[in-house]
Amino acid sequence: MEDGQIQKLYYSISEVASMLDVETHVLRYWETEFRQLRPRKNRAGRRTYKQSDIDLLFAIKRLLK
Repeated sequence: MEDGQIQKLYYSISEVASMLDVETHVLRYWETEFRQLRPRKNRAGRRTYKQSDIDLLFAIKRLLK
């Protein structure tokens, strides 16, 4: 652990949207536009993002903005 932060294995769409400072519908749209972005879905059908997905999202945001 770095800087006393707890690392989670999976993050919800709302947590990731908050990290990126975008709305959740933006993340869903990016999934349709970028085939590299495919977060897993749990049994309830909710998206779960790994750290590699989040890193990719930060790169996408940086390139688009």
